[in-house]
Amino acid sequence: MALSYMFLLVSLLSISFTLTNVRADLISDVCSKALKPAICLSALRGDSRSKGANLEGLAAISIDLSLKNMQSAHDLVNTLLKQATDPKLKTRYSSCLENYNDGIDELRGLPALLKSGDYSGLNIHASAALDDPSTCDDNFSGPPVEAPQLKAASDKVQGLISIILVISNQLK
Repeated sequence: MALSYMFLLVSLLSISFTLTNVRADLISDVCSKALKPAICLSALRGDSRSKGANLEGLAAISIDLSLKNMQSAHDLVNTLLKQATDPKLKTRYSSCLENYNDGIDELRGLPALLKSGDYSGLNIHASAALDDPSTCDDNFSGPPVEAPQLKAASDKVQGLISIILVISNQLK
């Protein structure tokens, strides 16, 4: 009888361990294909909602994180614009503000596309959102240079949005 319980316990632990590894492998698989794997791994492994999530769940988490970070980057640009005295910087930050507004609008539409199973639409709109911080960065091709904190925020947003693109391609 004790042997039966021991066998059952070992079997359950083995199944639990296997399921945990499959989930970890899903995150590793997605992140290995992301634009910035380190940002992906940090974001998904650092979010408690990722535990046990499937691809759709990871997509929802990535959309949420992307939107929050896009909003933070927008707020940063707004602050930098208010502090800028150089007319070139003011023009560039104004342009960036429009870029981030567009990105926020694109990201806000993604949950409905995910919910409806429109993975192609999800991919198209995530791609559009990915272009917005990149376009802002392009404004700073010459002096005056982009503020380091804005570049870091842009990189993070792009890394997070790329997770959505990887997942949408896997779901298609």
